[in-house]
Amino acid sequence: MNLHKWEAVIQQITDEFGLSPADGAQQRVLAGWRGKLAGEPTSLLPFQIDQIVREVRRRFASTQLSHRSQVAQTGR
Repeated sequence: MNLHKWEAVIQQITDEFGLSPADGAQQRVLAGWRGKLAGEPTSLLPFQIDQIVREVRRRFASTQLSHRSQVAQTGR
């Protein structure tokens, strides 16, 4: 699956995921998007949705690590 053509969706999910305050809320964001992606008009298969969700989690984790590194360097 070419994730590049899903870039806008991945970025939108990542933004919503990052704004969610707690793990439970983040899981609800992902569950909601899984439902949207499984339905019309995209009708993605479960393994394709899993790829998108993995990419969202990877990007969010990368952002978090980058933020922690910046905080550690500045001491704030």
